[in-house]
Amino acid sequence: MAEKTIDVTLATITNTGTSHISPKGVINIRTVRAVDDEQIFQSENLYQRDNGQPMHPSGVQSLAPGQSLTYSVTKRLTVSHFGEESSGHLNQMMIFDPDLTQDIVELGTVDTVHYFGCFKRKVRFDEIEGFQTIDCLHNIAALANHNCRFTANYTINLVSSSG
Repeated sequence: MAEKTIDVTLATITNTGTSHISPKGVINIRTVRAVDDEQIFQSENLYQRDNGQPMHPSGVQSLAPGQSLTYSVTKRLTVSHFGEESSGHLNQMMIFDPDLTQDIVELGTVDTVHYFGCFKRKVRFDEIEGFQTIDCLHNIAALANHNCRFTANYTINLVSSSG
């Protein structure tokens, strides 16, 4: 069996659209079975925002176009690889698993729209090496006068490796 311990960090969120953004929901990182990402072994939140909460510990409620926020939230995961799978010995990978929404006001009505784009971004066991950065673009479906999108910048740092 081989194992890799990694630190995964949400480094920044940058508004790359033309409208203010204020994403609600969660960005999880998970270790999951390599052939079935519904089998979760470990899960951590890098970002979590509920209604009425700021999107950043500084109190920021929304992010203007072109602006970014630094988060530096780090969580540690262990990813395992057994080669040939058997009962209790299942190969794993890491995934970014966001579930984010944006409230859009259109003609006095508030609609909640889901972000898409970086859903279940996979990082396979053999792709975890040294230090790397990953950018994930999140978008909402095109709405009149609303271009809400942002890039979340993550880092993955290999802390230790065995096997």
